[in-house]
Amino acid sequence: MSDKISIAFQEPKQDRSKKTLDDILEAASNLIDQADPELFTSRILAEESGYSLGTLNKRLISVENAFLWLIKKGQERHVKDISQFISAFDPGLPLQTFVENLVDAVFTIIKRINPAVIRYYEHRVSLRMGFIENYDRADALVKPLQEASRNNKTGTFREMSDTELRIILRAALSLAERPFVYSDPIAGTREHREIAVRNITLMLGR
Repeated sequence: MSDKISIAFQEPKQDRSKKTLDDILEAASNLIDQADPELFTSRILAEESGYSLGTLNKRLISVENAFLWLIKKGQERHVKDISQFISAFDPGLPLQTFVENLVDAVFTIIKRINPAVIRYYEHRVSLRMGFIENYDRADALVKPLQEASRNNKTGTFREMSDTELRIILRAALSLAERPFVYSDPIAGTREHREIAVRNITLMLGR
């Protein structure tokens, strides 16, 4: 996410203040787990955490920050999972196999997230800074995929610049994930997998 978007908290200076912030974030996390953005309000977070609205505003600057920050942290964990998958891929296997396994991994990860939560995050971010695609996750995969490509011994990956790979990864994640985000009936089906594998392989291969 762009650095222009502020998701910051009042820095705790005492252990008691830190515990307050931790309690509030834990309560926000519990609400996110319920996967209903209608629960992401100041009043409900106050009830869930047991703290007053004044305390929430003091610790969070904006109550919305708690939800956006936690969702963003979840995205970062998912990027790390995909990066680890890419780094661990057997360099003796061809691109087709790599993409098939990668698409399966992305499908598994995206299914853990309720699409309503993703749409909430994207909508709130767009309101803060005007419409902008959140490409950080794709951009973070450029380095591990370049290394996987260089280490691969099958000659099925094509060479490309970081810039080209970054653009392709953005498109690749859209192919794999957007049907889930918008609850498209094709999401996760054999047809969806075939479309994603075929097109990502064409973009990355020789």
